[in-house]
Amino acid sequence: MPDDAGFRLDATRAKAKVRAMAQTPGRRGLMTAGGAVALVLLAIWGGNWFFVGRHMVATENAYVRADISLISPQVEGYVRSIPAAENQLVHAGDVLVEIDPTDYQSRVAAAHAALAEAEGSRASQQAGRALAAADVARYRPLAERGLLSPARMQQLEIQARQAGGGAAASQAAVEAAQAQLAQAELDLTRTTIRAPIDGVVGDRQVQLGQLVRTGAPLMSVVPVQSVYVVANFKETQIENFRPGQPVIIRADIAHNLRLRGTLDSIAPASGTEFSIIPTDTATGNFTKIVQRVPVRIRIEPGQEGLQLLRPGLSASVTVDTRE
Repeated sequence: MPDDAGFRLDATRAKAKVRAMAQTPGRRGLMTAGGAVALVLLAIWGGNWFFVGRHMVATENAYVRADISLISPQVEGYVRSIPAAENQLVHAGDVLVEIDPTDYQSRVAAAHAALAEAEGSRASQQAGRALAAADVARYRPLAERGLLSPARMQQLEIQARQAGGGAAASQAAVEAAQAQLAQAELDLTRTTIRAPIDGVVGDRQVQLGQLVRTGAPLMSVVPVQSVYVVANFKETQIENFRPGQPVIIRADIAHNLRLRGTLDSIAPASGTEFSIIPTDTATGNFTKIVQRVPVRIRIEPGQEGLQLLRPGLSASVTVDTRE
């Protein structure tokens, strides 16, 4: 081994030690800077949670709803035509279904005839009443002077009262005939079933030639432009809920869709109270379950993407409970 080998090894170790000593402050600086950044981020997150996050109440148990109109006939008959097709956009007043009106047209004609007969009978009875009243007025002075027997005068007065009663009965018959005519005409108009609201036709069950009866479901009209959201929050979440609070709605139909809404109202009872068989906590073994309360959320109109919503779709909502 050369004589200077040991010297070279010591020099190399010295350089490495100097290099390590030079790098140590840099690592410490990075660690210090990293810790400072972490503290700043933690402070920002904490401040955001304290001033904003803790006031935000969210749930994924939310669904789009709408006041769907169920179309049913008010009269019985055979379906003659169905102008409304499945998934067709209709406006209020558009014809959806037409029932064969032949039977109802004949009922209107019969009601007209009955009314004419009743009016003729009324005219006859009114003429008889006028004649009886005239006889009483003409013969009363004679009876007062003793030129007419009291029995005859009493008979004339009885005839006058009978004529008055007959006239009143004929007037009632005319009014009844008018009511029957109005009902017949109303039933005739009901053979044409029209859309009560603007919306889209869905669940069309009626077919041509089908005999439909009063109250039978024919189809539904869904108002796609007036939908709302019902969110089922836990009972532990609604303490600070107030009508008018802003809401953010994230519909599952589109990942980036965000809609603005307003808390409209809170249900007066939990969902189980409105079920067919309400829960009875006084029977059997008791297990406490957090209940959910339906909250209705009104969606602000005119927003982009609102036309994508359909009743029954899922959504997530966040309520801002800050004052």
